[in-house]
Amino acid sequence: MEFEQKEFHSVVAKERKQVQITIDQDCNVPDTKADIDRMIQTKGKVNLAETELMVDQVRMKGEFVFQGLYATTDTKTFLEALDLALPFEEFIRMEGAVPTDYMKVEYVIDDINVRLINSRKLSIRILLTLSLQLNEEMKEEGIIDILDEDVSLFKKEIQVTDVIVNKKDVARIKEELVLPANKSNIYQILWEQISLEDVQGKLGNAKIEIQGDMNVFVLYIGEDDQTPVQYVRWTIPINTEIECLECEPGMIGKVNISLGSEELEIRPDMDGEERIILLEGILDCNIKIYEDRNLSYVFDAYTRKCVLTPIYKEVMFETLLGKNKATMKLEDQFQLEENQGNMLQVLSVRGNCNIDEQERKENGIEVEGVVISSVLFLTTDDMLPVASADYVQPFTYLIEAKSLDENVDYQLDIGLDRILATPVEGNKIELKARVVFDLISFCKKNEKVMVDVKEEPLDYEYLQKLPGIVGYRVKPGDTLWSIAKKFYTTVDGIREQNDIKEEIKPGDKIIIVKEIQ
Repeated sequence: MEFEQKEFHSVVAKERKQVQITIDQDCNVPDTKADIDRMIQTKGKVNLAETELMVDQVRMKGEFVFQGLYATTDTKTFLEALDLALPFEEFIRMEGAVPTDYMKVEYVIDDINVRLINSRKLSIRILLTLSLQLNEEMKEEGIIDILDEDVSLFKKEIQVTDVIVNKKDVARIKEELVLPANKSNIYQILWEQISLEDVQGKLGNAKIEIQGDMNVFVLYIGEDDQTPVQYVRWTIPINTEIECLECEPGMIGKVNISLGSEELEIRPDMDGEERIILLEGILDCNIKIYEDRNLSYVFDAYTRKCVLTPIYKEVMFETLLGKNKATMKLEDQFQLEENQGNMLQVLSVRGNCNIDEQERKENGIEVEGVVISSVLFLTTDDMLPVASADYVQPFTYLIEAKSLDENVDYQLDIGLDRILATPVEGNKIELKARVVFDLISFCKKNEKVMVDVKEEPLDYEYLQKLPGIVGYRVKPGDTLWSIAKKFYTTVDGIREQNDIKEEIKPGDKIIIVKEIQ
């Protein structure tokens, strides 16, 4: 018997887990760098080299790329930058994990703590929160049609949301940034701060259009002896695209875009002066595209030639329940401490959003977390002209959504889309931040799907005992198809013999004529 089959695909989250890991190492200052007087600002990122799934555990290997801006004992420049790679390897218990599963990993930097052992050595302690989701990919070949005109089919229809695209891609940004005329030539780049603002991915024909802004701040040592440390800012419009052949307008897209890596290189201009910075950046794009459609599949079948015994397997289907993108605005002020000096001007601000708790409510998801900001600013202290201050802003926010019961699976991505810092009177800093919550939810339903059919000979002795004509009273739950299968006849035959134009109902009386000899 020939079938037409379709591959039913689903992803089941087997386990979700949050763990905290600590990277603790002592590091020496490279010989080419000046002595450390005090650390001003730190940042970093995680580069995962390997994620190996084993039985009931996962091995993660990578490095934490640490960057620090510090004050030196050199009275000419005052400032220096430090780059260090801190390797790590962790084994994390994950119940039910097997090598054929796959893992989604996200991380948040909870704390970077630096302690000076002496001017040439420092102790670095990094606290990371890893969010792990263990997924199992399920595939089944279900029967959607039987290619035999003598076989009567009972089909079911279900509205499903199919994943059309699930991949990671990158968009490359390349820009030449020219120094303004009032800035001195570049000798050395000390510190850069690059952030994305209002960046979105729009679905097009066989492509994803990426638009938004990239904010670039650079602190550098210039060739001006009077003002050796200088800074410059640019806002670069982003207008690029990546290929996605399966993509069409009208599909449901979830495109998360983040800054993957960036590299700054000093280049000479036409006059041979070091006044150009070549920026090469990579945007990491996590792409998921869905399509709603009605799916028809064979649930049961029979024929008057033989006995068909369906073989079923359970398949999980997902239907889009809702998609919501919400924005929360935060505004607050904080006072600089006395040892941080008097502020002249804000140079740059960066921040990240750490989530402490997510809780399902009757009308949505309540999120509790903090926005951690780090502000770099100029001071009135000639011996330490640049300083930094950190501030933690707690928040609680409800993302509206419906029907988030135990049968609903959701994905919630939370990010800081914009942060601004402005000096105010009294040596205070005013912070304005915008947190974006991107929620998509699915209703999950398990259905039996026919994956094969067993054929057996008819029981002719039983068939011979069946009367040629039967008077039948319709019972609750009966359908023309179930009655036809029971008495080895056809739906069309019952309709014709009883002149049935509409659906039958319990209590109706019908005549059934046996059509098999």
